[in-house]
Amino acid sequence: MRKVLLAWCLASIAALSSGVAISDGVTAPHEKEDTTSFHQRLDELSTLSINSDPELRSILGIVDDEIGNLSHQMTDVSLPRRAQLRNEWQQLLDIINAYDRQAQEGQERWSHDLAAWFYGVQIDLLAFDWAPAWVQVGSSVYAVDQLFSIPVSIPQFMQNHHAITSESDAQNYITRLEAIGQKLDQVLDNFDMQAEHGVIPPQVALEGAAGQIRTLLAPEAASSIFVAALQSKLDTVPSIEPERRQALLNEAEQAVREHTNPAYARLLTRLEQTLEKNPPNQGVWALPDGKEFYDTALRWNTSTDLDADTIHQIGHDEVARVEKQMDRLLRAEGLSEGSVGERVVQLAKDPRFAYEDSDKGRAEVIADIEAALDRLTPYIPHYFNRVPEQELQVSPVPEHAQATAPGGYYFPPALDGSRPGTFFINLGDIESNNRWSLPTLAYHEGAPGHHFQISLAQTLDDLPFLRRMLNPSPYTEGWALYAEQLVAEMGVYADDPLGDLGRLQAEMFRSVRLVVDTGLHRKRWTPEQAEAYMIEKTGMNPRDVRTEINRYLVQPGQATSYKIGHLKMLELREDAKARLGERFDIREFHDVVLSNGALPLLVLEQVVDEWVTALDAGKAR
Repeated sequence: MRKVLLAWCLASIAALSSGVAISDGVTAPHEKEDTTSFHQRLDELSTLSINSDPELRSILGIVDDEIGNLSHQMTDVSLPRRAQLRNEWQQLLDIINAYDRQAQEGQERWSHDLAAWFYGVQIDLLAFDWAPAWVQVGSSVYAVDQLFSIPVSIPQFMQNHHAITSESDAQNYITRLEAIGQKLDQVLDNFDMQAEHGVIPPQVALEGAAGQIRTLLAPEAASSIFVAALQSKLDTVPSIEPERRQALLNEAEQAVREHTNPAYARLLTRLEQTLEKNPPNQGVWALPDGKEFYDTALRWNTSTDLDADTIHQIGHDEVARVEKQMDRLLRAEGLSEGSVGERVVQLAKDPRFAYEDSDKGRAEVIADIEAALDRLTPYIPHYFNRVPEQELQVSPVPEHAQATAPGGYYFPPALDGSRPGTFFINLGDIESNNRWSLPTLAYHEGAPGHHFQISLAQTLDDLPFLRRMLNPSPYTEGWALYAEQLVAEMGVYADDPLGDLGRLQAEMFRSVRLVVDTGLHRKRWTPEQAEAYMIEKTGMNPRDVRTEINRYLVQPGQATSYKIGHLKMLELREDAKARLGERFDIREFHDVVLSNGALPLLVLEQVVDEWVTALDAGKAR
């Protein structure tokens, strides 16, 4: 079993409105005579924000429009942005609330509810004195952590999202390398600001980030990952003459040596100074206003009003239920002695299910994932009316990020079709992969999980940008966990009971997360206490468990989104079945869930209820 985590479809979607200048002709409807529809208004706000965020524009593949190419810039995260963000987001919420929700019809109602929830919760997260100069969607609580904080995300951003098709693109890449230095200094300012408020990242986060920075700094500038990425990109542009390519590589080397690497070194020095003080590994309960922050984080990560104690108990209940199902399958395999977790460990150590620690073994992992996805093909038409046109590819996590990256994650296709959806599999620790658990990861991260949901959402052209591109975790992760169960219901595991055991282990994993996340951040569990509980219940590799716990420490509440979303989607489906009887069509249910974009769970509940009510009315007529 491994860490599975959605790499937010747009890591910088956090800034979806972070640069909006409300004065730039965007006014609330009561300020002047205005017939602009609500959807038009949302798109105006999104367009303004995208145009002010160079990195987001690169992620979206926008390089040639009315404002030109901004791919020589990095996004501003300086400390003055904190106050600007709070003011701008409040203005955005005021614009949303100026529309009469009761007077809206059709999809605009759901857009209003999503926008009001989205902006409202983010404003609440920004309200804390120690909040960093970015909003929390898909970003980090702490200025530096080992997962998706800015310093550790920049290399992947430059590798995957700075497209080069011409010499000017290459020159912009080099200019961006220089700008990275300034941005890292801004991150350092945020780090120091948080420290002044008593907000220090957990020790494991500092150690993980420091280790990745040391890896980046180890080679000479000429062999830097940034220069190597440029060389790889230039190899695909034959129109640039060899001599000019070499000149561009020399310029990139100089930019890394004089700007990028020195800024990383300055940040590393501060991290090492902080580590000398031996900071503890604690949940956010230990931060200033930590209880209030975690309450807000749960509202964002579950899109419900469930409190920490309720979520904790739901977790215990689900653990007990799944444990019984796993016990039955394990007994059928002749494994009856010891706890469920201990028996899963026995199975995981069986050499029949292991991959060889070699290039051949790693290639076999990729091949088995692709084969698992291929096995779905004949089942899909019976469960889905619509499937993504965008391709899905399977790729290994870059080597420099393997030590702290999740076991698998999904990144969406580019809007212009230039990049397929990608399931990244971490091959750094080959022992964390086994043949009976790997298919479930493929179905979660790939099809019919994240790839179906996120890729289809990109095609919903009749919805505003926010509806198509924002992916609240309780919906996206809830859908992906629902997809795992759906594959079993399809019959894919009919002749593969161990594959179904792998699915149940994954469900147990998500159930345990409810207990552990609330334990760490509300009930003051130690990391060691959380690790022991997770190993006992899941049978996971202790190394993977430690990686999981380290993740929960820096992403409070996010781990609860999977199971809470899963349970809500099952509840909605079973309620629809009960109300519609023979009229229930699972393909239509999936259309309703997937064809409205990612919604907060309470809004999704209204959407499904309206669909069922409409079908009921049609039956009565």
